Amino acid sequence: MFRGREEERGLLNGVLDAGAGVVLVDGAAGTGKTRLLAEAAAVAAGRGFEVVTARDELDQPFLLARLAERRPDGPLLVVLDDLHLAGPATLAALGALLPASASDAVVWLLARRRGEGADRLFSAAARRGATRIELRPLPDGVVTEPVADLKALAGTAQGLLLDRVSALSGNARHLLQVAAVLGPRFEPGDVAEMLASSIAVLLPALDEVVAAGVVAAQDDGLAFRHDLLWRLVADSVPPPVRRALHREAGEMLLRRGDSAVVAAKHLLHGAQRGDARSVDGLVTAAKALLWNAPEASAELAVRALELTDQASASLVHRTVMAVRALTAAGRLTTAHALAQEALSRQVSPEPAAKLRHCVATTTLLGARHAESLEISEALLRDPDLAPELTPWVEITRLMALLGHDRERARELAEAVVRTRQGAPDDVLATALAVLAAIARDTGRPGAALELAREAARAGTSHDLSAYPRLLFATLLAGLREFADAAAVVRRVRGGPSAVVTGEVMTAVVQARILLQAGRIEEAAAEARAALTVAEETGHDAVVAPALAVLAMVAIHTGDLPAAIEHVGRCRDDVPADRIIFSRAYYQWADVLVTYVGSGLEKAMTLLTDYPDLVSSGLFAEEPRAAGWFVRRALEAGDDGLAKAVVDRAERLAEEHPGFPAVAAAAVHARGLLDADARLLELAARDHRDLWARANAAEDLGVLLAGSPDRAESVKALESALGLYREIGASRDSARVLGRLRKLGRRRRAAPARPESGWSSLDDTERAIANLVAKGQTNRQISTQLFMSPHTVNFHLRKIFRKLAISSRVELVMRSRDDR
Repeated sequence: MFRGREEERGLLNGVLDAGAGVVLVDGAAGTGKTRLLAEAAAVAAGRGFEVVTARDELDQPFLLARLAERRPDGPLLVVLDDLHLAGPATLAALGALLPASASDAVVWLLARRRGEGADRLFSAAARRGATRIELRPLPDGVVTEPVADLKALAGTAQGLLLDRVSALSGNARHLLQVAAVLGPRFEPGDVAEMLASSIAVLLPALDEVVAAGVVAAQDDGLAFRHDLLWRLVADSVPPPVRRALHREAGEMLLRRGDSAVVAAKHLLHGAQRGDARSVDGLVTAAKALLWNAPEASAELAVRALELTDQASASLVHRTVMAVRALTAAGRLTTAHALAQEALSRQVSPEPAAKLRHCVATTTLLGARHAESLEISEALLRDPDLAPELTPWVEITRLMALLGHDRERARELAEAVVRTRQGAPDDVLATALAVLAAIARDTGRPGAALELAREAARAGTSHDLSAYPRLLFATLLAGLREFADAAAVVRRVRGGPSAVVTGEVMTAVVQARILLQAGRIEEAAAEARAALTVAEETGHDAVVAPALAVLAMVAIHTGDLPAAIEHVGRCRDDVPADRIIFSRAYYQWADVLVTYVGSGLEKAMTLLTDYPDLVSSGLFAEEPRAAGWFVRRALEAGDDGLAKAVVDRAERLAEEHPGFPAVAAAAVHARGLLDADARLLELAARDHRDLWARANAAEDLGVLLAGSPDRAESVKALESALGLYREIGASRDSARVLGRLRKLGRRRRAAPARPESGWSSLDDTERAIANLVAKGQTNRQISTQLFMSPHTVNFHLRKIFRKLAISSRVELVMRSRDDR
């Protein structure tokens, strides 16, 4: 224990006592950050925690991949130092693991140099209630004496431990050295295989190291008694021998089919330039990890490329692997540059085609649709294009056309459907999804839904069929079939792939579904997370959808400057997306924000720039938009526009009698146009989402305000106010409060629910608290309540704040006390 950090140690001990939580350590170089982490690890180990740590930024993605593979059997401390050096994909993977592990007995100890990186991760963790520790330089008198003490103690401890190891027989020492290369925990069978022996032959040496107190038996194998012992033994192996042993261990694990993550870590330490076998092992491990641990795969593939001689025949093939892994890890800029640099050299046709397709993929994800299309079509004209690559290129071309040339996209997709009907096929799934998106945008919701349903069924690959499934989810949510939409998103998120593109697309689709369902704060959290990853990784195609959701959130929570900024970026800086969401959705967001920010006249002028908006499929994609447009048209005295909106909504309802949300939108629009209170009352009852129901109730209250008996008007407005408050739409709530005041009714600006205590929890929070009290994990709760684990954790933070607690253990205890 070193002196001068009593307060920091107290904070760390408090989190270890709780058994779960996140500790953020900020400190400049030389403030003892790494020493504090080592001390915390030693204390945790003494309390029975399993301690896992990454030695450097290269080790971090492998550690995270191992943690994603398994759940901890007991209390676990994860130590990650120097996070200011971590790449965006590593930070994104860590950001996803932190909320997901809130249900487990895991303490995360995260450290960085203050102000040098990982700002968003630390800020997000702090908002979720992480413990902050800021290390400042200690006075000289406090530092110098303990440093001397530590050196003496460390020297004494090392000497004692080395004496204990030196007293062992030669066979026992050799066994320990091989075991140390395998790690602080190891299987006796692995040591026997490495030594080309058997456990029976090694039994005397195993008994000797256990009896000497160097190794202890555990349920799942053997482990060094102390981390320092393990490191001392590992360091006693000469580096060239250690590298060779790491290589042999990695090859053994790969050959046996064990965890590719663990095997890859050994290969990474064992590989060296000119060693073809070990570098080939890195590539093999990279391929095995490509889909479920892409960041680790990228580290392996890039390392293999670095160790490859420029004259090697394997150089181009290893470049292809590195580009694929970098793309999967979301490092699009690096992948694109590496592929282009390789193509500038003389490359044989087969790998050149793979590299060109990688460039087409990165440009597609970067929203450069025309460039992606040009590359894809050139590849498909090549008669020697490899059969296994052809479907990938066809899918890329279809998606690029969808964003660039709708008419050609429709023609090509129809041709694909005519010629490929039959067995499930990813190209067929993409073609059906393209036709579904076009049907959505041209106001044919029934056709769009059926095409998307068929597309979701036709896909075979989790990654290649992610878009068809996500499009299906957006169409279901547009028609307000929220449970079905959530189930589709759960299936996508529950798949085996961890590719960054799929994760960020899923997050933005989930954000809009949450917004449509009236879960506005959760929607904002998902959209911000998607936007952060998209901006950090170059996924420009996802930026516009995330900004559109955030603009809608901002306008309803009264943050007009943010809404204007988000819409401005959609309009000017980011190409309008027509793949994930329709162009009509962005146009409606633009008109809505312009109305709030600049008034009716400018909004109506802007509407003339979007002549096809009313005749598009907007009122099936966003049923509440019909009422909004009639309201604005009547306000502007434009009866022609109001009638056009009503005609369009009623025609959609007539053509699609099986869609209640569309029917309610038509009733709402007609009720506004005809000033028919009965129809508005029906709309307020029949709308399938809280937003539209609140809008209809407010419209009914406004209409009835001119009647002699204003009681019904007050009743309708109070109903609208309750719904807006439930959603969290503070701006809309304020508007309705103003209407009530004009009618002589005074309502409190804040809900009557207390700000703290059990009675302050809303229905969702109470449901989550009850499930936590029953021992459910975040993932189990997310399945029951149709929300992502990220959303469950968002609600948990609110519960902790309202109950003035900081852990699940305290929540369980408070729940029992309450009962």
